[in-house]
Amino acid sequence: MVEFRAVAQAGALMALAAGASAAQAELPKVNMADWQFAHDVIGQTSTATVVAGGNPIYVPNQAQYRSTVGILMDYGAAGAFVCSGTLINATSVVTAAHCVSDGGKDRPLSTTVFFNSSDNDIAVYANQPGTVTRSVGYIAVNKLYTGQVVDQNDIAVLRLNQAAPDFVTPAKLSDLNDLTGLDHIIAGYGSRSTSGGTNGTLGAFGLGVGRLRYAGNRFDFRFGDPDFEGYFDNAFGGADTNHVWISDFDNGTAFRDNSCNLASFESAGAPGIFSKAVFSSSKYCDQGLGAFEGIGAGGDSGGSYFVDGKLVAVHSFALWYRDDESANRFGQFKGAVPIYLHRDFIAGAVPEPSSWALLIAGFGLTGATMRRRRVAAA
Repeated sequence: MVEFRAVAQAGALMALAAGASAAQAELPKVNMADWQFAHDVIGQTSTATVVAGGNPIYVPNQAQYRSTVGILMDYGAAGAFVCSGTLINATSVVTAAHCVSDGGKDRPLSTTVFFNSSDNDIAVYANQPGTVTRSVGYIAVNKLYTGQVVDQNDIAVLRLNQAAPDFVTPAKLSDLNDLTGLDHIIAGYGSRSTSGGTNGTLGAFGLGVGRLRYAGNRFDFRFGDPDFEGYFDNAFGGADTNHVWISDFDNGTAFRDNSCNLASFESAGAPGIFSKAVFSSSKYCDQGLGAFEGIGAGGDSGGSYFVDGKLVAVHSFALWYRDDESANRFGQFKGAVPIYLHRDFIAGAVPEPSSWALLIAGFGLTGATMRRRRVAAA
């Protein structure tokens, strides 16, 4: 479905896609030089338009998912880039911090949010009939965000200069505090694929951004799970990562069940590190949801993760091992930032009703910054 690509200082998150058996002997401990990270929704089969042969299973009911929005950031000479986000009230959109910040002071010249008012599968960035836009007047980035690719504080709130269109029902925030083993839906306006998880967005198989797609997956674990006994602490460039949640892109086989492969390797291939023999359990080992299984892709950064219809997390990055190119294929990991960790930040960033008039009048500072490479607008 959607991918947002950006290679970081240390690499990326798609572990063992080249094959578990070949990689296990080479991974006695976390070595970030071996991993590559990217910000990337891709399905098991084509996410093209239905007319062009795409699987309609990935095209949501537009009215039910209008709270998921497209976002365009204009950086002038540096280019224009796209992400996704979720409307949570009349003037506030939650997205990933890396879409609008690099942890420093680089910031977009302007930011625009795109809504789909029609029931049709339209390309919003092409301003097809049914597209409605709102400009952003203020950007609040979590002050703990470091600019690292893997960072549990990769979250921001965009305040619109004008209330969102009446046809959009804002998403409610989830009150869940533990996501372990939960099935979820990821939605966004990022890259698509002609073939799905076999080739993903590799080469000629990639398609453009700007059409809403969704797919299902499962939260397998978080880096700070007590099972790992601190093994991933300080492994990703110094940012806090304990509450980064990981899912993998399954195709119904044990070979691509990389949460299971990674966890099993860590206990069997690194004896003495872990004391708990739980890594081959159903907590880590699950071969997917069948045809509806999917993963985020370029332009899906900041996109919506829904459980029971409520926003539970935002899409942050993809991870793969060494030279296996980030193409949103089977076996890839994806990382999400949970809402529960940031309820206070979101509450503080969302304007009180009395201040909405100021926003609509165009007041408010244009804050935030850009981080790494983003998906260029088509």
